[in-house]
Amino acid sequence: MKKAIEKFMIMTEKIAGTVKISRNYETDVDIYRSEIHLIKLVGDYANLHVSEIARKFGVTKGAISQALKTLEKKGLVEKYLDQSNNTRLLVKLTEKGQKAYVNHEEHHKQCDQDMYSYLNQLTDHELAIVLSFIEKATEMATRHV
Repeated sequence: MKKAIEKFMIMTEKIAGTVKISRNYETDVDIYRSEIHLIKLVGDYANLHVSEIARKFGVTKGAISQALKTLEKKGLVEKYLDQSNNTRLLVKLTEKGQKAYVNHEEHHKQCDQDMYSYLNQLTDHELAIVLSFIEKATEMATRHV
């Protein structure tokens, strides 16, 4: 068990260490890890509003608003008024944001292929164990924030 916890801690530190690393995803701006994941969410779901994005990420509306302002300045997203509810702003990707989204997806296809192959060969029972571990690890990570 000690070895498993040690390997998990090393993995989380590697993930945490990527926060300050940026890529451009074939655009003309630097995009950080948190930003590209916000771009992914907006690209995956049409017509998201700020409150909904905040709920999906488990953060405040203010935090999402700040992040969206940065992405707007970089020309990656744009906000527009919801036609059915004039009090809500919806978010969509710009052409540049769509390019970053597509290139991020391609990056993950290439980098994560071995993990997809590994997970695909697991039995349903083995996959359930992996999912249970991920849920427990997420709970643990949440407590350490």
